[in-house]
Amino acid sequence: MFSMFSMSTYAVSTFFVAVVVYNLAFMIWLGSREHSPRAFSVSVGMLATWILCGGFAYALAGLPSAGSTFNMNNRELAAVFIRGCYLFGTLLGLSIFYFSLTYLNKNKPSFLIKELFILGGFLVACLYYLKDIFTLIGWGNLIPEQTIISDVFINMNGYLGWHFGNMYIFFDAIFFSVFSFALATLWQKYSLQVDTILRKQALSMFLVVAVGFFPGAIFNTIFPGIGIFGFFWLGFMSSFGWVSIMAYSILKQNQMNVMMVTNELLVVALILLMFIGMFAV
Repeated sequence: MFSMFSMSTYAVSTFFVAVVVYNLAFMIWLGSREHSPRAFSVSVGMLATWILCGGFAYALAGLPSAGSTFNMNNRELAAVFIRGCYLFGTLLGLSIFYFSLTYLNKNKPSFLIKELFILGGFLVACLYYLKDIFTLIGWGNLIPEQTIISDVFINMNGYLGWHFGNMYIFFDAIFFSVFSFALATLWQKYSLQVDTILRKQALSMFLVVAVGFFPGAIFNTIFPGIGIFGFFWLGFMSSFGWVSIMAYSILKQNQMNVMMVTNELLVVALILLMFIGMFAV
């Protein structure tokens, strides 16, 4: 088991933020039985899993190894989790887009729309892990290169870095497209809303999603794309502030009619105690 003495500050901090974000997803899911809040809780869960993948990648990079670079097993596992960051970043965009279609709507989207989003997520997962899947079944030689992230390394500044595969352009295209569609949909719902209260809620939700999008887009997408890896952790840390803004919006604007009850707060305390226990050994 990992311990706090074998992990970097980046890894420990990232794990902590992941626990907090998972808690928000859990509270939203339990706080409302309506489709739109639960769709949003799935998006928050994708965000938390994205952060968790980053935490494991940093943890593996910080484990002691012979020599100045970490060993091959650590490197391969770290690459798997970095691919996970890009996978769940894309799934986050898809789930936010789906949420934007459900937001302020009393009717659920058609079964076909839900199936299309599920199929899209499955195809993205296959694309990002195609080489790993083929290697697992013994056909790895059929694909000469990893499609999204080919390998990871520690650069001269001591930061975790990676080389991109030959299909990385698909990540940029999918990620920025679905988030743009989501923000455009939320803005349209704000601009067309005539009810004063719902209009204020729609604007608040648009701002919440936008605030959550831009740090990750800059620090976790644009910067690594041009070879700057030293700020990758900052995108994860910014999610802590985003969770605070989201919680404030839920309470202040009564977003999605989510009820935060005492029992859920007790669950939060138990989760945090379990988290602390992980690093006490």
